[in-house]
Amino acid sequence: MSESCSCGEKAEIGATVKFHCKTCASVIEKFTVKKPLKAAGIAAILAYGGSQFIDYAITDNRYPLDIEYAVLEACSSSYKEPLSYSSYGSKKKLCLCAFEDTMNEISYIRYKVDEEGFLKAFERNAEQCK
Repeated sequence: MSESCSCGEKAEIGATVKFHCKTCASVIEKFTVKKPLKAAGIAAILAYGGSQFIDYAITDNRYPLDIEYAVLEACSSSYKEPLSYSSYGSKKKLCLCAFEDTMNEISYIRYKVDEEGFLKAFERNAEQCK
């Protein structure tokens, strides 16, 4: 795309970005973006957006906070006799490990449908975390 400007020179494609004050409309910062930088900028934005979506879709499978709290509280408090401080800390770590592994295995939607499957997976993961 090599068009010429009204002055007879070859047109160079670029864009100017201006940041201005909303109140007085004075220019705060101004810079020019050349054509190769536009493509690189768009590619970077798309890559970042895609990585955020993938991170959200694949790894962000948190349960609602009240459910997480209830599961961890039930796990760490389900002992009939008082525990020493160190035993309680160990049990708490085991419960956290088991719950994290179970969350990665079973989504919250699946948990709502099949709580029995969640409990079986939680028990299996607790055994593996020992």
